[in-house]
Amino acid sequence: MEKQEKKRWLGEVGTRVWNCRAQLDMSREQLAERLGITAQYVSDIEQGKKCMSMSIFVEMSQVLGVGLDYLAHGVPPEDPALDRLERHLRQVSPLDRELAARMLQLALEAAQAMGPEA
Repeated sequence: MEKQEKKRWLGEVGTRVWNCRAQLDMSREQLAERLGITAQYVSDIEQGKKCMSMSIFVEMSQVLGVGLDYLAHGVPPEDPALDRLERHLRQVSPLDRELAARMLQLALEAAQAMGPEA
């Protein structure tokens, strides 16, 4: 990868990281803490100044609730609604996640029982 191409790619990755973090209403400090890095390092990544290690890259995608393809190349999720739901669920405790799953299951069962809309 050429130097200019790498610089452009790092900027695009940084923008996607910033957008995901903002959608989750997460501060740089909160993201840094979850990743075990400094807020300045998160800032440098978002500005395209630093390249992440593979381990940080993988963990970043998990914390932000997006796929590696999205972070690296901007490949959109197959279903944006499912992606949003997954991102939100990743931010809560396992117990809350289980409760939310059960509530969603009951709501879907109720909707199916009502039948198709007329």
